[in-house]
Amino acid sequence: MPRWEVPYESPDRTLSRHVLATIFTLACPLPLCALAVNGTTAPAAWVVVPLMIAAFITVTWRIVLVGVWTGPGGVKVVTILRTRRVPWPDLDRVWLAPATGYDALALWISTHHGTDIETPIWRAGSPAGHRNRRILPQDRLSALMEHLRAGARRSSP
Repeated sequence: MPRWEVPYESPDRTLSRHVLATIFTLACPLPLCALAVNGTTAPAAWVVVPLMIAAFITVTWRIVLVGVWTGPGGVKVVTILRTRRVPWPDLDRVWLAPATGYDALALWISTHHGTDIETPIWRAGSPAGHRNRRILPQDRLSALMEHLRAGARRSSP
C-alpha cells in the first residue's frame, strides 16, 4: 500500500488533524448510547441516528483529508466530494489559475490526456473565503508546485 504524505504540511500537523478526527469518530456513537440508556424503542430513532452518525463520520474524514497528497505512485487530489489520483507519468503541468466560482487563485494540475484538475489548494491573500480549502502562503505554494514538477520530471522517460 503506497504511503501518501502532505508535502506542504508538517507531519505533526497532519497527525494532529488525524487525532482530532479520530476523537470525533469515537465520540459519534454517544447518541446511540443515549438511546439505549433511555430505553427508546422508536424504530425511526434506531434508523435515523445511525445514518446521521455515519454521515457525520464520513464528512469529518473527508474534511480532514482535503488537500493534495503525494506518494511514490503520483498525486492524490482530495476534495469533500471526490478523490482523484494522477500517476506521475501522466502529470503534465502544475499551474495557478482562478478558482472555479471564487475570487481566488487555485493550484491546478493538467494531465497528458488533456484533463485539468482543480485542487483545493489556494494561494493566501485572496478576499474569498472557503472552509474546505488549504490556504498556502506564496513561498509554500511555490515549494509545493516545484515538488509536484520534480515528481513528474523523475518519472518522465
